[in-house]
Amino acid sequence: MKAKTYTNVFRQAERHPASGAYLEEARARIRLAEALYHERRIKSLTMAELAKKAGTTPAVISRIENAQVSAGIDLIGKIFRALGKRELSLMIG
Repeated sequence: MKAKTYTNVFRQAERHPASGAYLEEARARIRLAEALYHERRIKSLTMAELAKKAGTTPAVISRIENAQVSAGIDLIGKIFRALGKRELSLMIG
């Protein structure tokens, strides 16, 4: 049996009108994930400890840190305030 090939899948996806917006959103989620993970580790907090301080669940913290979800600005604010941050700055580009 001949193996099926998928060589054009990525080229086709790149031509999709929404591909650029999707990639930018994914990059933003990754930058947020890295910032949250870094700040949580600096504070030596577990996901459960941070979640309790921020009024959310460890599962939500995990999903954000793994860039699996787009979190709202209110939740992001609560999490970073729970980390003692007054300002959040993510490098763009």
